[in-house]
Amino acid sequence: MLRPRCRRPRNLLERSWRILLLELRSQNWIKKLGQRNERWRAAQRYGTRQDFSHNGSFHEAVGAVLVMAQCFCVMPVRGILASTPDGLSFSWHSWRTWYCVGYMCTTVLDTIFTINQVVHGKLDVRNMEPIIFHVSILLASVQFLHLARKWPKLMHQWACVEQGLPKFENWQQREHLARKIHRVTFVLMMLSLTEHLLSIVSAIHFANYCPARKDPIESYFYSSGSQIFFIFPYSAWLAWLGKAQNVLLTFGWSFMDIFVMIIGIGLSELLARHTICLKSHAERDMSEAFWTSTRTQYRLIVELIIEVDEAVSGLIMLSFANNLYFICLQLLKSINKMPSMAHAVYFYFSLSFLLIRSLAVLLYVSAVNERANEPLGLLRLVPAATYNEEVARFGNELAGEEVALSGLRFFSVTRKLVLTVAGTIVTYELVLIQFHEDEKEWHCGTD
Repeated sequence: MLRPRCRRPRNLLERSWRILLLELRSQNWIKKLGQRNERWRAAQRYGTRQDFSHNGSFHEAVGAVLVMAQCFCVMPVRGILASTPDGLSFSWHSWRTWYCVGYMCTTVLDTIFTINQVVHGKLDVRNMEPIIFHVSILLASVQFLHLARKWPKLMHQWACVEQGLPKFENWQQREHLARKIHRVTFVLMMLSLTEHLLSIVSAIHFANYCPARKDPIESYFYSSGSQIFFIFPYSAWLAWLGKAQNVLLTFGWSFMDIFVMIIGIGLSELLARHTICLKSHAERDMSEAFWTSTRTQYRLIVELIIEVDEAVSGLIMLSFANNLYFICLQLLKSINKMPSMAHAVYFYFSLSFLLIRSLAVLLYVSAVNERANEPLGLLRLVPAATYNEEVARFGNELAGEEVALSGLRFFSVTRKLVLTVAGTIVTYELVLIQFHEDEKEWHCGTD
């Protein structure tokens, strides 16, 4: 009976010590938290215009676009948000690279499944569409990975050329390039998203018209991932993986054109800055040293364009070939009667968007050639008294060299290419119409 009485005060003493220790620890923790809060407040400051303004470089302007691209497994380059190109790097051990390689592997599998499905069906121009779609995006992914390895060196050369050009006069000029790139990217991505949402509406309407499963949601996923379920039995996780792959492929299809446009915008803005400086001095009495410097600056820009062309000419070739094929195919499909209003809205929006996007790619890329030819007209304004050997040499270089981006050097992208492409589309369309047979767009596996 005495032993429990001895333990009771001991237990009370232990409990009181524990409570005291907990209080001390909590007070110490609160004190440290207060100190951290004070340090955080001391580190805060009001933002200035410098914090939100642009420096006018192409590296900075394209950074946000590349962040978006990396979310969809494209351009695995590190340091894209760094203030200068010195922070750029590429590594095969980076998670971005493995993320991109993993996406390419799934695209290869999806392409194989698509080829298998098409081969076991009726082969014609329209049924080849999914194969062309998958193969073109797979090749574009390979091109982007190859470009990512060259990107740090390319941006260093681009930055060196920018430093040699006249400085910006105000903040509006510094942010002009970034705003233009962001505006073009935003508009085209919103249109691409709208097209994809309309395609989902059309697919859901088809799934209700021709249900492959009892559940309408399963029927939609089954039809959208038909190449997968042509081999494997239906399962929810395969359906979601197939849909995620489809979203990535759709983004890659649109981003290929957007990226080519961005490159055209960046290079044409470099030439425009050089032309503006030349325009302000062309009619003045300038020394021979000025014309030597001007010609050297122009030569550096041309050398950059050549380097960029070697890096992106494969993407340009893919973009033009892909757009040409799908324009011809969509125009051929337009002859058929649309089976529903949802399908008609999606089809004609998709066709209009494809035509606008293809024309935008051609105009933005051909602007490089247009800007490169502008200095030749300005040299005619040079006074006879100051016309020297350097001016003549500069004029000969401008007249004797075609500066333009190309598609693997098979063709140069100029304004004249618009008429060439239009003529090609009309020619192919006339040939396809001769072999065209009107078919019902929707059928449920029966004639």
